[in-house]
Amino acid sequence: MSLSFVAIDFETANFDRASVCAVGITKVIDGVVASTTAWYVEPPTGLDFTNTYLHGIGPGDVDGAPTWPDTLDRLHAVSEGLPLVAYSPFDKGVYNAANALVEGPDPRLTFLDALAVVRHHCNLPSHRLPLVVEHFKLPDFHHHEAGADSLACALITLRIADERGIDTVDELWATVPVRPKNGVRAGRQYQRKADLPQPAAEADPTHPLFGEVVCFSGDLDSYTRTEAQILVASFGAVVSGNVTKKTTLVVMGGFDPATLRPGTTLSGKVQRAKDLAAGGQPIEIVTEQTFLEIVAVP
Repeated sequence: MSLSFVAIDFETANFDRASVCAVGITKVIDGVVASTTAWYVEPPTGLDFTNTYLHGIGPGDVDGAPTWPDTLDRLHAVSEGLPLVAYSPFDKGVYNAANALVEGPDPRLTFLDALAVVRHHCNLPSHRLPLVVEHFKLPDFHHHEAGADSLACALITLRIADERGIDTVDELWATVPVRPKNGVRAGRQYQRKADLPQPAAEADPTHPLFGEVVCFSGDLDSYTRTEAQILVASFGAVVSGNVTKKTTLVVMGGFDPATLRPGTTLSGKVQRAKDLAAGGQPIEIVTEQTFLEIVAVP
């Protein structure tokens, strides 16, 4: 297979992964960007928009837009059997969630995770898309505009392949080490308090995370546990391995809308945070998407 692929980015209307409201695709043929296009999607979950301030899309934009089945047909037609390259597992999660809600599982499209390639080849304190674009000195782009994000993903993939002298998709992803299958994930390993990253002395005191005591629960799609801890510490936050009476913010990975329904089982950390909040402690529980919005504050 030559270095040909379709970079893809989804935007969602709200915290529900199935609430896809826009898609952007950039097609790469033989190492050259052939086209970039984007379109709105009528969210299969309805018109409940809570992410408009993030990407600017609202109910009026998706009025009369293609449905998810229409979008799925278009993706199949455009990709022509090429793999879909997304800048994190988030996009594959959106794709799977929308399929599960509307059409059922669809194994016909192959997703590749560009973030895994970037993490392996780029030694950076954070691998957020805008920071990697800046690292490679690529053109400025409008983050959270689906077409622009897909183009940025494609250009980053091409740049890494060029720097490594790799000219096929198979070779590029073969460079990423396979995670051990021993059932232990890096994000779940015990961390001693002394090993946790410390708040940066030069952090901006006006950043929303400055002075917060942050604990992570579950696995994030955008960062490993260690990367996320280093990131919040760089903003002046105190990293906590467990939820305590000093914790002010709990970031909940692996978000599922059902998680917050009465009678469902929460993680021990999230349940502890809810109990403390009920007792009057000022503590906030946020999803990964909200966390990403917080760390993106200039």
